Amino acid sequence: MWRSSRSSEKARCGPARGFTLLEAMVSLLLLVIVLIVAMTMLFEMRAFAERQQYFMLPRQAARRAVDYLSFYFAGASDVNYVDSTHASPNALIMYYNLNGTLTQASYNNLTGNAGDEPGNGPRVIPANPPLIPTAIASTNFGDIGTDVITMVAPFDPGRYLVWAPFPALGPGVDLWFNYRVGCAVDDATNLKAFRAATGDDGVTGSALLMLVDKNGSWSYVRIPESGYQPDGLCSDLGPTFKNIHVTADTASTVPAPPNPGGGVLSLADPVYLVTGLQVISFRVLTDDVDGLPKLQQKLGLFDPANDNPYPPVGSPLPRFTNVMENVEDLQVAYMYSQAAAAGGAGAPDGSLVWNTASQTIDGAAPGCAGLPGPGCATHIPFQAGPSFTAALPALDISNAIGVRVSVTGRSPLLPLAAQKLTDVDVKEPFATTSSQHFRPVSEDHTWTPDPVHPTWPLYDQFDHYRATATLLLRNRIPRG
Repeated sequence: MWRSSRSSEKARCGPARGFTLLEAMVSLLLLVIVLIVAMTMLFEMRAFAERQQYFMLPRQAARRAVDYLSFYFAGASDVNYVDSTHASPNALIMYYNLNGTLTQASYNNLTGNAGDEPGNGPRVIPANPPLIPTAIASTNFGDIGTDVITMVAPFDPGRYLVWAPFPALGPGVDLWFNYRVGCAVDDATNLKAFRAATGDDGVTGSALLMLVDKNGSWSYVRIPESGYQPDGLCSDLGPTFKNIHVTADTASTVPAPPNPGGGVLSLADPVYLVTGLQVISFRVLTDDVDGLPKLQQKLGLFDPANDNPYPPVGSPLPRFTNVMENVEDLQVAYMYSQAAAAGGAGAPDGSLVWNTASQTIDGAAPGCAGLPGPGCATHIPFQAGPSFTAALPALDISNAIGVRVSVTGRSPLLPLAAQKLTDVDVKEPFATTSSQHFRPVSEDHTWTPDPVHPTWPLYDQFDHYRATATLLLRNRIPRG
């Protein structure tokens, strides 16, 4: 009995036993359940975060683009404030003459039809998977249905008196200026300062400048590199003030005012040279390398002969550069004062904003009938130019006091996880759809119909967002 008792006590006090197979299986099962729940929540939260990121990206792109454009639109001006009734008449540029040919600088809803837009044509970006899954239709000037806008944005403006009498416009014209910024040192320093003020690049000459007379009439001028003469004298203190001497072509090879009514522009003394002006153009164009629509800008007048979409490689002509990607639409609506828009269609205030969903500039718009040149047939405001002798039509661009600019941003292609959290697969007619996955309506640019189902929008797998800003041109409002 004694031996048996000691054996039983030793057995009870010995080392603990391990897990049984059943216990191990239960533990592993519980661990797997916890991991499955945790990983499911992790993937769902990650997909939700990814969905929120793609939801915000088009909003950020659109808002950044609107902020960027607003800076230029609000400050658009040619520093021509002599005519108080039409201050800065060339702030927004619709047309200009080049070598005697009327050239369009701004466009409404590009079609790619050369009959409507001379020099334009359809442009197809071929598929190149995986970056460009399918071919993309565009035009040479910009994406289908988007606007092109050209304006003058002063960055360091100056006005300098031209010695009278002002000569007739033409090639090789001698001009003398009252310019004394560098005269505290010597004549050479003064000429160097004048070169900088006119944007001389040391190769081709000055930037595009303007001449403005006492009546507010204006013309373009560019000083060639060989046109800067060294015989200006700081010691000339009056009455001529021949401090700077240049020889410039004021008529034949530089851009000229549109002058759709014909005739030769003349300027009446006193005449001023306006410097520090920056002509800038904006458009939206899909890149043929990565297939992304991008907001682009160019320092210079939009040129249909070369901006289709770019000048040839090696050309010295300025090119459009990318500003922001995933911007798929740019729309500009033109705002007029009640007095200028009197006689328009619709409600009492319905004629104040044009190129909207309800009002597009055409031959039936106020004052558009019988205008020379393309008139309002191109669906942009008429630009009379300084030599236009008839009464200005109501919708002349010099009567516009502001713009409403709308930009549509687009997200990158939604990944599969994000697509499951949205209605990307909804396919319904436009009037009943709950899906937001198509480029939205913006001003007079409507949604793109599906080629198979014309009542359906052309659905895609992107998020879209439209942002709008209403901007008064500061130089065209009282005390602006």
